[in-house]
This record gives sequence, C-alpha cells and structure tokens, in this order.
Amino acid sequence: MTIYLSNNDVRSLLSYEDCVKVIDDLFRHEAEGDAENFPTTSLNLPKGFHRTKVGGAYGFGAYGLKTYGRVPGPIGVRYLVLLYNTKDGSLDAIMDAKDLGEIRTASVSAVGANHMARKDAANIGIIGTGREARGQIAAMKSVRAIKRIKCWSRTAENRASFAKDVQERHGIEVIPCEDAKSAVEDADIIITVSAADDPVLFGEWLQPGQHICAIGATSLFRRELDLEAVRRADLIAVENLEQSMAECGELIYAAHNRALKWKSVREMHDIVSGRVKGRPFEDAITIVDTIGVGAEDVAVAAFVLQKARERGVGVKLPM
Repeated sequence: MTIYLSNNDVRSLLSYEDCVKVIDDLFRHEAEGDAENFPTTSLNLPKGFHRTKVGGAYGFGAYGLKTYGRVPGPIGVRYLVLLYNTKDGSLDAIMDAKDLGEIRTASVSAVGANHMARKDAANIGIIGTGREARGQIAAMKSVRAIKRIKCWSRTAENRASFAKDVQERHGIEVIPCEDAKSAVEDADIIITVSAADDPVLFGEWLQPGQHICAIGATSLFRRELDLEAVRRADLIAVENLEQSMAECGELIYAAHNRALKWKSVREMHDIVSGRVKGRPFEDAITIVDTIGVGAEDVAVAAFVLQKARERGVGVKLPM
C-alpha cells in the first residue's frame, strides 16, 4: 500500500539532527557502493521548467526520484518524492518534499562542515537571510557549538528579521552587517545561501582556516563565489562530480577560466568515509559546494517513511 505524506507530515517527522545522521550514513554507504546518482534531467517547457533527480539509496533499501517544476499559475513549485523499495520494487510512498529538501540541503552543509571545518569552529558568517538560511543554522548547531553569527543580505529589514528570529530560537548572538565582507571577517564557517546570479563572496576576503558552505549556485549560469575564492581553496568537495560538472555554475566557470582542475575536486563520500582527509592542514581553506542529488532525497524520504509507519502518520492510497 502506497502512503501519501504531506509537507506538514514530513516536517513533523524529520528533525535536523536526524537528517544530518541520515546524510552522513548515506555518504558512507556510497563509499561502499550502496548508493547511486545521476545528473538532473530537465524539461525546458514553453513557459516554465521541470526537473527530476533520480537516485538509489540502497543502504536504506530504497530508490526513487524527486521531481519538481513550475508553469505560470498560482501553484508555484511543487516538490514530490516517489519512493520505491528494493525488496519488491513497490511504490512505498509519495511525499511532498519542499521542507524535506530544505532540511536535507542544510544537513548536507552540516555534514560537510563536520568533516571539513576546524573542530573548534564556533563563529558563522552567512550571506543570505531567507528561509533556507534559517535551516542552515539549525543544522549547523548539531555539529558545532556555535557562539556567534554575523549575517548579510541585500535588505536591512531582512537582516534584522533573521537576526531576531535566530537569536530567539537558538539563543545565539546574531549580528546584522552592513556589507558581505564584514559578515565573513573572522568567521570559522562561511555559508552562502543567496539568490544571487553573480558572486557575493570574494577570494580576497578569505582567511586561512575558513570553511565555506556554498549552496546557492545550483545552475549553470549562477555563481556565489568568485574565481579567486575557488582558486584559493586547498580542498573542494562536491556531492557528485558528474552532476557538478554539468550544473554547478561557479565551479564550471572556474574550470573554464583555469582557476580549477576538476581532477582535484573530491566527492563527499570519500571525505566522510575517511579516504580523503577533510581538512588537509589546520589553516587550509576548504569548500563544500552543494547542488543536491537524488540519493539524498531518497535516503531522507526512506527515513521519514519509517517514522511515519511507526507513528501511524499518512494517508493510504488505493494503488
């Protein structure tokens, strides 16, 4: 019997702490050959788009896809995960995946920081103060004892709202900044989660020992990091090299301009499994550049389904 889970169901069943563990486990499974990903499949609709990310999280006994798109109208983007099991190929669940994707995105950043940032990292500088930025902080708290956050976005009102919300929710000092450079100065972990098409973080600002979580450049023509930021990195990690070579705008641009050699970029499963040291040396500048891959959504969906079954949550569909 197929179960449908709404966005509210998913949010009630999935914590950031649990999701971080699921993502960490997934990368370990992938290192053992128990996960699989393929580049995003896209449709360029006459007025809109549709994309599908397929993945296998075989260590979780699951495979499937996340699919989403937009056409003109009031609905906006609808994210869905279709979850199949590896035992008999049954469609176990259909679930709304807007919040699942948000929590999963933040959890990938947290896993990257856990394996690549300094162990004593306590100060965050974040560029972007939208909904996903709040999730990034919630996930990061599960891997580091965060003491201070400095934030910047283009609108002063948004910066102030973010600072108030995060400080009240997590009890962490949050300082709104007048410019992006001030937000990242002296940060141990830098998070870029903006809607910008052009760079918001510049290599000349970076300091030895910093770790960067780059999240916003999820298409071919978008960049959050400039060439020098990419060039200065001692280690860059991605979720899936093939997909990043096709979709991660700032790394594609850097490679085209000879600021990056793709052969030097490592996949997260190598770092999480310990095959590659996540922090080459204490003062290294490290980057994890994420765009989201199918196996991540499948693994998280499999965990959510397990919790739903335990708690009797969801609507059974006649399929």
